[in-house]
Amino acid sequence: MVNPHAFAKRLFPLNFRHFPTLPALLLILFPAPAFAWGAEGHEVVALIAARELTPAARAQVAHLLGSEAMLVQDANWADEIKDQRRDTGPWHYVDIPLGSPGYDARRDCPQRGCVVAQIENDLRVLGDRRMGDGARAEALRFLIHFVADVHQPLHAADDDDRGGNQVRVMIGRERANLHKVWDVDVVEGLGFDAGAVASGITRSVSGAERKAWAGGTPAAWANESYAIARDQIYPPLAGRRELRLPRDYAYRNAGLTRALLAKAGLRLAFVLNGVLK
Repeated sequence: MVNPHAFAKRLFPLNFRHFPTLPALLLILFPAPAFAWGAEGHEVVALIAARELTPAARAQVAHLLGSEAMLVQDANWADEIKDQRRDTGPWHYVDIPLGSPGYDARRDCPQRGCVVAQIENDLRVLGDRRMGDGARAEALRFLIHFVADVHQPLHAADDDDRGGNQVRVMIGRERANLHKVWDVDVVEGLGFDAGAVASGITRSVSGAERKAWAGGTPAAWANESYAIARDQIYPPLAGRRELRLPRDYAYRNAGLTRALLAKAGLRLAFVLNGVLK
């Protein structure tokens, strides 16, 4: 299903050629903070997961959300409600300090207010048949989104820059921030059709990769994403908070992006198959 927000972004990409008006220029010069994989990224993850569900899990998804298709249609629900439920904002990420050995629950997730703890909580609620369908459906909607979020490297690492939101970058004519580049640009670099991107990724995953990737814990996934940010994304910045990225930055990171989306989709299916028996 086409997400209207994603479709609008595809029609009107953020660059000077398409936005000559003052309000649009302000959006470019002062980009709003990005919070998660863009709409397309979340749709891709949900589509990959949908292909891996067991019949029992598929039936439970349809029961709780109204139809199997809602697994994809609700992939961005957690972003869409943030203005109404501001307390959920911190649930989309975990700030693991750059240079630290990795995730520390006491340091990085106080009061269990981070993506790792929320995935764990949503799994508990979803798997408890004594909970009402309303609570379980909400947990499922959050889970679809948060498993994807924890696989976005800048949702798991922080260099006192709000996960890259305060690193201003230029790519060609586009002014953005590093977080937005990893939310949106690297995914759109794979193509604008979420279904086609998901199908291509699914076909490219080997049996060995599927076996190795479809497992783990939320904390392990966060540590994996953190290591990618620490070892691959941040070093080229050399500590700069304003820089120009190569025009082909998305292309250079296409393989990594595909792997991250594949892991997120396979792991989403892994946890849903585990609790929706």
